[in-house]
Amino acid sequence: MPPRAKRSPAFWYAMLIALVYMAGCKRLEKDLPPAVTDAVKAVQQQHCPDRRLCVFDIEVVMLGANLKLQGELSDSTAIAELVGAVKKAAPNFKVEEEIRLLPDATLGNRRFGLVRPAVANLRSKPAHAAELAHQLLMGSMVSLLKKEGNWYYLQTEDGYLGWLPEGSFRMASLNGIDEWLASDLVAYNRLDGLVREEANAAALPVTAVVLGCTMRRLEVVEQKSGDARTKWVKVRLPDRREGFIEFDAVTERDKVFPAAPGTAEDVVTTAKKFLGVPYLWGGASVNGFDCSGFTQLVFRLHGVALLRDASQQARQGEAIEAGRNFENLEPADLLFFGEQEGKITHVAISLGGARFIHASDFVQMNSLDQNDADYVDYRRQTFQFAKRMTALKPSPASSGSD
Repeated sequence: MPPRAKRSPAFWYAMLIALVYMAGCKRLEKDLPPAVTDAVKAVQQQHCPDRRLCVFDIEVVMLGANLKLQGELSDSTAIAELVGAVKKAAPNFKVEEEIRLLPDATLGNRRFGLVRPAVANLRSKPAHAAELAHQLLMGSMVSLLKKEGNWYYLQTEDGYLGWLPEGSFRMASLNGIDEWLASDLVAYNRLDGLVREEANAAALPVTAVVLGCTMRRLEVVEQKSGDARTKWVKVRLPDRREGFIEFDAVTERDKVFPAAPGTAEDVVTTAKKFLGVPYLWGGASVNGFDCSGFTQLVFRLHGVALLRDASQQARQGEAIEAGRNFENLEPADLLFFGEQEGKITHVAISLGGARFIHASDFVQMNSLDQNDADYVDYRRQTFQFAKRMTALKPSPASSGSD
């Protein structure tokens, strides 16, 4: 073994100072005055009650008679309020802050991005092995908050926070985003397919696409082969690559993702098109769904914006009484489940009455009726409540009924 290097007196002095400092530091909720902890929590509750949708990562370091607030926030108005609340809660302490406001200033004006692949995997931490938190479709917009290595912490169109590697999106300024939105955007309207290098089915692929992938339409190209004629659309992808896709496979984006809500029957019809799609934790595309990723995409295709997670979707819509035998449930009502009262862990779409469709192992139809062949006892035992998305238009069959 090589001889151990001698440590200089300066090294041991520095170590002693560090140990003294660490011994005097106390983090939030540990040995701090309870009033300080309560003050921080109160400000968080006001400015960021759901930390899946905003950044409020604050710790309080106590050293002697000093309190330092450090961490990150995404709401600039919360900083002054937080400092004021802590000063009021601890009048005998000197309070200072070292809080980074997001988006980070080092990002400059290129603080936005457009998703490049057919499906981008949003992670809970900056690592490919981290939990899959969400999925984003090609052409989706993201707002960048900070960079760590080759990963970016960002916010999605539905407000969700997570990490994407820099290769999964093209950075853009606000002007770049405006230019993209003002262009002739189309969305893929089938479950899955390919954009090809040339306008023929034998050409090499440029990229895979799935339902909802957005691209820019450049021109329509007609190909002749004997007496047969086929139409293709030349498209430009969010990262500026170009290719060709079948004419009938794309539709104007605002028709695939309409702003105006559709009907409950439309929601159910679309949900059934995904039968058999496998379950994937964090999945929100036809490659694989989790329960809330499934409901979110189905409703988005009919003009209703749901939040990402089941527990968030449970806060939306109008509460309804399901009825003893679920007789009050209508098609497209959302059903919420959980083993503990008040803790929602699963969501499904009602088919009317006791039957429902959901992503569980795969997208399938089940029932809460014990006499139904598709009955699932676990779901009946864990059913908590139902919500109705009142933004949906009445179905033609129900609008004329008493």
